[in-house]
Amino acid sequence: MKMRFSLCLIALGLTVQLIGQNNSGDVLISPKETVPVFQNCEHIEEDANAQKICFKRFITGHVLSELKWPEGLEENGQVYVTLVFDATGKLVQAESVRSYDDRAAAEAVRVLKSLPDAMEPAKVQGVPSAYSCAVPVSFQR
Repeated sequence: MKMRFSLCLIALGLTVQLIGQNNSGDVLISPKETVPVFQNCEHIEEDANAQKICFKRFITGHVLSELKWPEGLEENGQVYVTLVFDATGKLVQAESVRSYDDRAAAEAVRVLKSLPDAMEPAKVQGVPSAYSCAVPVSFQR
């Protein structure tokens, strides 16, 4: 029997929902705030919403191409992983904050830790800034 998995379709028809955060909670991305810029997104310069969509699609594509069904995992469920990028655009933390299974959490974290460094960091009013987001990953057979 062939096993397959999918990620949770949440926002804008994308497979990964990312929520920008700072110490005060959720933050909406405005033209003065940008997300980290990965390859294939560098052409988007002025439109913060388009950058956010490209950021989500890049992470979604990476997860879809790298995620494997963990050996011994028998049930479907969801894992929430927080990502923290520093002011240079480097991923400095990927941590499971809620999971239904340790094997699923380890796989989701492994895949997200393998993200390449961003070509440009997130910015707040044009100044490079740290950025954090939450990525929910659903495992389904």
